[in-house]
Order: sequence, then structure tokens, then C-alpha cells
Amino acid sequence: MGKIRIEDIKPGMVFEKTVYIDSGTIFVPPMVPVKKEDIDRLRKWGIEELETEGEEIKSIGHVTKDMGDEVKDRIAIEKEETQRIDYGSLFSRGVKLLEELFDHVKSGTVFDKKLLLDFANEIISSTKQDKEGGIHEVSKDHEGKYLYILGVGVAILSAITGLTLGYGDDRLTDLVSGALIHDIGMVRVPIYITEKKGKLTPDEYNRIKTHTIYGYRIAMRELGFDSRVANIPLQHHEAFDGSGYPRGLKGNAILQEAKIVNICDVYMALIKKRSYREEHLSYQAMKIILSGANRKFDPLIVKAFLSNMAIYPVGSLVQLSNNTIGRVTKANPALPLRPQIQVLVDEFGNFIKDEKIIDLEKEKNLYIIKPLPKDYLDRK
Repeated sequence: MGKIRIEDIKPGMVFEKTVYIDSGTIFVPPMVPVKKEDIDRLRKWGIEELETEGEEIKSIGHVTKDMGDEVKDRIAIEKEETQRIDYGSLFSRGVKLLEELFDHVKSGTVFDKKLLLDFANEIISSTKQDKEGGIHEVSKDHEGKYLYILGVGVAILSAITGLTLGYGDDRLTDLVSGALIHDIGMVRVPIYITEKKGKLTPDEYNRIKTHTIYGYRIAMRELGFDSRVANIPLQHHEAFDGSGYPRGLKGNAILQEAKIVNICDVYMALIKKRSYREEHLSYQAMKIILSGANRKFDPLIVKAFLSNMAIYPVGSLVQLSNNTIGRVTKANPALPLRPQIQVLVDEFGNFIKDEKIIDLEKEKNLYIIKPLPKDYLDRK
């Protein structure tokens, strides 16, 4: 970025791109004139220079109608760019954090709860800005142990669902913290069971069930959470119809936050590949969850969860009616069967190097005939 000295900034100046005080703090957006009070504030703070990738343009008073349209376009682009979250980095840091947490609990050493709370709030902040990016990220393959990947993915989806249900910040923090540690009780289950590749015996399955009780104890006694958070690992395998565990709670006797984590946990488990089965496609996982409404899952939570999940999620591979293969780049909430598609293989079977986008809302003659496994192109 280019530097601008404060003494060179004058009232009425307009820049073609955002001007920053530092990498994360905006001074003025693009095409917005600088005010005298803005400059006075900088001097009061002792700031000596600003940063921008753009250049100064003519006074705002000379902006034509065409330039005004351009201003709107640029502001929209800038807004989209500032809202884009680096979910890849967020997810990787979350996996590492959970690895450290599990190691501390296993060894009986103290873990700083504030690290979890801070990360929970970072997830909340990110999902407030970009829900779609979070949903896309959880569907990707990540490096790390399954339980840690599951924990971060469930936390992101839980935050998105909590936002849909209108949760305030404090309740969101409890929800996401509980989601991050929902499987922490697994550290008390023998490794030969948790990492077994084949089907569990009835005795082994009963031992797995104890992770909910252990999770509650660890959350309360070792991590210092109160019951609002600790009940999430305890109750996240309870079922709406009373068929869950460990206590067979039913309906509204189950904490709503635990119901959210339950659905998100099931979805994440379904879309991840395991040693004993292939992963389900996103739409298949959603169908399974929908089939459990009124029985395993609270229909209110199912509705909130699915309202954020596109039939063809961003990042998923699909085949069009003309045999084109593409990746969904943008969902279409109004017309969920007609998202935007980036063409990867054309109708003649040729791989496309240059970016080509098909908007199915506009291309009425084309439609999606089926979703494809995410490794489909690797097989070709």
C-alpha cells in the first residue's frame, strides 16, 4: 500500500480506494470526501501517515452521474472484500487449539479457558460477516485429527444457527464454546475404541456414550465453565423423542444449545469420510437430518439450520444438463436450484483454464441434473 502523510491530506480530497489508518482500521471509504474533523482527529491521535492502494481523484463536487454509478460499484466491491473472512486460517488455528486443549486435559495440566472464549468470539464475529464462507469451509478437507476438525466445524455451524435463531452475543459465546468442547469427554474413552476402524461392539458403544458425562465434568471442574456451557457436551446426544443418551431427555427438557450442536454434529459427521464409509454429499446429509425432524431433532432447530444450507452449497461440484461440470460459486436463496456455477469441464469434456461463470438464473435452458462427489475430477 502507498503511504500518505497527514500534512498532505486536505478537506474535500477523494480517493478511488479505501484509505486506512492501519491494516484493519478504515479512515475513509472510496469516493467519500475527507472532512476537516477527520484530519483534526488524526492529529489529536498523533497519527502521521495513512495507507491506500488507490490514488486521489477530483473533488467529489465534480463527480458525474456515470462516476456516481462507478462509486456505488466500487463501494460494493470494497464492502465485499472487507467482509471476506480467511476461514482457512481460522479453521487451522481452531484445530490446533483443540489439539492443545485435548493434550492438556489428557495430561491433567491447566488450560487457559480464555483461549477458548476468545476463539469462540472470533468464530461469532466471522460468521456475522460471512455465513456462506463458513458453510463452504466446513465442507472442505482439513489436516488434523477427526475430533478436532469436527469440533471446529460444529462450532462454525452452531454459530450460524444461533445467529438465525436471534441469539445475543453472550448466549452465542456459550453456544460456540460448548460446541468447541462438545467431544472433550472422548479423552476419557480408551483410544482403541475412539480410533477403531470397524464396527463397535455393544460394550464399546456403551463406553463411547460415557463421553457425554465425562465432558460435563471436564467442562465444569477442569475448564471452569458454568452449567450453561457444560450441559452442551452432556446433552448433545439427547434426542427430541427421548431416544438419546445419557439421560433420555425429551423435547424441551433438552437445552436448546445442545439441540443445535446435535444437528451440527450429525451433519459434520455425515459429510466427512471415515475409515469404514465414504462421506455423504451435502444434500444427502440434509435429507437425513430432515427425515429426523419431529423425532430425533427439534423441528424448530432443523428449520433454522437448513435455512442457511443451500441445496447445492458453495464449493460443491455439479453436472449440468448439457454435461458441463462446474463448481457452485454463489448460492441463490430465492431460486435454490439455480446457483452460479464456475465451469471446470465443458460439454465436450475439455478442462477449462480461464474462469467462466454460468448464472443459472439467467441461463434458463440449463439446469443441474445431479451433484457430484468432491473428488470426482480427481478420478477423471
